[in-house]
Amino acid sequence: MVIKRFVAGLIAVLMTTMLFTSCSNDPKGDSNSKKDDSSLESVEEKAPETDEEWHKAMINKSMTSYGNTTRMMNKITAAKNGDEVTVAYIGGSITEGVGANAEECYAALSYKYFAEKFGIDENVKFVNAGLSGTPSKLGVLRLERDVLVHNPDVVFIEFAVNDGSDAAFKDAYESMVRNLLQNDKDIAVVLLMSITENGHTSQEYMKQIGEYYQLPIISYADALTYMFENERMTWKDFSDDQSHPNISGHKLVSEMIENYYNTIADQKQTEENPLPQNAIFTARQEQASLLENTEIVPESLGSFTEGSQTAGFNNGWTYNNDGNNEPIVFNKVSGAFVNLIFRENSTGNLGTVVVTVKNGDEVISELEVSGIQSGGWGDPGIFNIVMDVTVKDYTVEIKMAEGSEDKTFQILAFAVTK
Repeated sequence: MVIKRFVAGLIAVLMTTMLFTSCSNDPKGDSNSKKDDSSLESVEEKAPETDEEWHKAMINKSMTSYGNTTRMMNKITAAKNGDEVTVAYIGGSITEGVGANAEECYAALSYKYFAEKFGIDENVKFVNAGLSGTPSKLGVLRLERDVLVHNPDVVFIEFAVNDGSDAAFKDAYESMVRNLLQNDKDIAVVLLMSITENGHTSQEYMKQIGEYYQLPIISYADALTYMFENERMTWKDFSDDQSHPNISGHKLVSEMIENYYNTIADQKQTEENPLPQNAIFTARQEQASLLENTEIVPESLGSFTEGSQTAGFNNGWTYNNDGNNEPIVFNKVSGAFVNLIFRENSTGNLGTVVVTVKNGDEVISELEVSGIQSGGWGDPGIFNIVMDVTVKDYTVEIKMAEGSEDKTFQILAFAVTK
């Protein structure tokens, strides 16, 4: 009987041992959880340790999306074959090169990299259409004059710090993207996302647009934020003011673009999808163009003279304060949307004008537009004077408002959408 009880006890012990052993082999079992956790950590990406590793991680962080690589790979192949390829940039003061100079800004640096890496015998050309103080609402209006006229192959768009988030900015930005993608030359479009010291960036909806149209997205906003949050970098390392990269900052942005060029060939190429018929937001300004004094002649100059003095806009009209205050009159300003582009500033001798819009004998609107704007600093401003669903011919008369007869005003252009 003792032997039987001993055997039964031994069996029970063995069964219990087997049960515990079975539990310990379960990845969810407590006795082996630390081993499993360490195993998982070993396959995860190792956190950066050295300065070099942190720098590489930052560069990689900037590469938000490659999008569809077909168009860019075709342009790279064309450049390697010796075909003429034009790389263009459109944006605000960051693209223009404020904070560095024309030779050391990110646009010039990344162009030179493309030309040296892919080009043959100076077959790669450069266009910088960056213009200080301008958002995409003005960028889409000058796209034809400043970019498309150069027959570009590659176009970078940078407006994330100059734009807001209301519908007009989304409309303009998406219109610009669609204009470029519908061009017969199959332009390769790249979106560059910027940020200011206080964290302002409009990249959220711009990324949505980029993803919708399968475009490459490079975000130095994301890359810098990553470094700031990990206390590996400060804003002063990147910029000497609140928004513009310094010389080192421009080099850093160029390096992020260079990383895109260096790694694009490693990405899986897929067949390019047709341009979506419908916009993700709206794109009411797809076919916008500028009317300067080289495209439209006023019926009467009145108290204005030809010419204007605003960066990027020298072919407008300026009130000459002749004591008569006669209106300048434009006939057959045709468009569905009509925008007045004018010089704005926060201070100075700029006055207010009265803009009268007629369709035939009918007065459509009578609006006042002031050259003094709180956010202005001698840059172009935009004011919508007509918004319709169909194209119509309008007569536009502009004169100084009462009390502004002794001040000045610059009409820089009209922008119309067909």
